[in-house]
Amino acid sequence: MRLLKYLINELVSIIFAVLVAVLIFLALRHYVLQPFQVEGSSMEPQLHNQDQMVMLRNKDIERYDVVVFPDPRGSGDSYVKRIIGEPGDEIYFSNDTLYLNNQPVEEPYLEPLKSETEGKFTEDFSLWDTLGLTQVPDDYYFVMGDNRPYSGDSRQFGLIQAEDIQGVTNFVYFPFERFGKIEEYNLTENGTVNILE
Repeated sequence: MRLLKYLINELVSIIFAVLVAVLIFLALRHYVLQPFQVEGSSMEPQLHNQDQMVMLRNKDIERYDVVVFPDPRGSGDSYVKRIIGEPGDEIYFSNDTLYLNNQPVEEPYLEPLKSETEGKFTEDFSLWDTLGLTQVPDDYYFVMGDNRPYSGDSRQFGLIQAEDIQGVTNFVYFPFERFGKIEEYNLTENGTVNILE
């Protein structure tokens, strides 16, 4: 009788532990971490087609973050692009150079593709010519793919609303030869772009 009672108690403990683990996993997946697969080549050389990544939800969004959001045109697909313009920014490209608030800004994340491309890597455009705006409005972001000639991004589908951004992704877990964090960047006050350590 004691043995049966002991076995029942152990079984209940195991079932409870498994249920708690499943609930924690589901909560983490829904509210904190979620797997994501890159589709296409628009983020090369940083990300490649079929890269398996971890997406962080509820993270503050910063310039140059790589973010995931649903296709604004309603296809049901999710896109992955880089934040280029934040609320309040004036943006234009001239002679293959990004200008943020009338200051030229480097884009090291475009290499080596940019230097290997003949002609312009990013065609000239301005926020005004593209969207009829002088600045990125509050709660919106201007996003672009790193592989500019092959990226559908804010130049075509417009700005992304902050609430539509599903998360930030910066870690590849498969394929194993690419396992690890991708390079992250920040813009300094003097207009240079640094790789974050």
